[in-house]
Amino acid sequence: MEENLVQNWIDSDKALYNLITEIEATNKSFPEQAELAFEKLSELYNIPRMPSDINDEELDEDEEFEDDISRSLFEEHALLKYLAGKFEDPRSIVLSAAFHLLNDYRVELLQVAIKEFGKNIPENCKIGIRGDGFHGEVVFPQKETESWYDLGCIVMTQIN
Repeated sequence: MEENLVQNWIDSDKALYNLITEIEATNKSFPEQAELAFEKLSELYNIPRMPSDINDEELDEDEEFEDDISRSLFEEHALLKYLAGKFEDPRSIVLSAAFHLLNDYRVELLQVAIKEFGKNIPENCKIGIRGDGFHGEVVFPQKETESWYDLGCIVMTQIN
C-alpha cells in the first residue's frame, strides 16, 4: 500500500489537525469547508494566497527562470482542481495544494495540457488561471480564442 503523505502530515502536525477539526465542526458544506481551509492554511503556514503575494525579491537568482518554483495557493489549487475528478472532495484538493507548496511539489503543467488536449497539444500551449482565492479556474486561451487578458486570467504560462 502506498504511503499517504498528506494523511501523515495531518497526523504529525497538531496545528493542522486542530484546524481541520475546527473546520469540520462548523457543519458547513464540503465546498464551504474547503474555502475556509484555503484561507486558514494560507495564514497558518504563511503560504502566498495569490500570485501578487509572492515576494520576487525572496527568490534565489536561479529560481527566477523556473516557472514552477514560486506558485501561490491559488495557482496550485486551481491546477489540482482541474486535474481532479468531479467527485473529488474539495477539502482534500485544498490540503493537497498546501502540502505541495510546503514540500516543494508542483503540478506539472504538461499533465494539465495532456488532460485538455491529449496528444494534440498545440505548439506554445498557453495555460491561464482566472478567478480569486479558492475560486481559481484553469482556462486555455487558444481554445477559447480570446487573449488571456480578455479571459480575465491572473496568471498565464506557456509550455512548449
